[in-house]
Amino acid sequence: PGEQLPAVSEEELSQLRQEGHLPCIAIPSIDQTGENNLQTVYVAKYEHGMELTFLFLDEDRPNQCQDCLYDTIRRPLFGRYSDIESIIIVNDEVIFPGTYSGNQKWRTKAPKHGHATIELSKFQKHENGTDFVLWCNTWNHLLGENNTNTTTEAINYCQAKPCGSIESKDSIDYVVRKGSRAEVDARFKGLMTSVATVMTEDTAKKLGKRIF
Repeated sequence: PGEQLPAVSEEELSQLRQEGHLPCIAIPSIDQTGENNLQTVYVAKYEHGMELTFLFLDEDRPNQCQDCLYDTIRRPLFGRYSDIESIIIVNDEVIFPGTYSGNQKWRTKAPKHGHATIELSKFQKHENGTDFVLWCNTWNHLLGENNTNTTTEAINYCQAKPCGSIESKDSIDYVVRKGSRAEVDARFKGLMTSVATVMTEDTAKKLGKRIF
């Protein structure tokens, strides 16, 4: 990968939390067991919202043979083993640009990448009172406002590490860095850089001027 993007400052991290734009990622613990940990959340702040990009170390298909084959082609295809997903917050709405899980569960063999726009008020708050809970419901890290694995999986809650922390595969929490999806994709050189168009012209217009 290319050079790592800069971390947010303590002031910027505090601002994100106060605005309610910092997520707590709720994810079945089996994902950490498979060493697919969420490592980094990249944030691009705009006048009227945020672009958040999530970098997981890997993703494991339920079928071991299929997973081995996918890992073999993943590096030359994307220039990485890691899995990258994104959401966009515009005013009081959360946009899932092909990253919405819907009612699909962790054991769904071939989860479909859904599109949705959900009011931010529909997301529950973490016990700290500020971070909104974003549920990672499928093995390929599709996201939603509700937990679809209520009876089958133990859940880990991943939160932002303190400013100055570094990524670690032994930690369930994540580092917050600055960067848009396009800037994150640019760190990796493969036959393809992104499987989805995240930022549309209409969304960019609604977000307004970029702040950091």
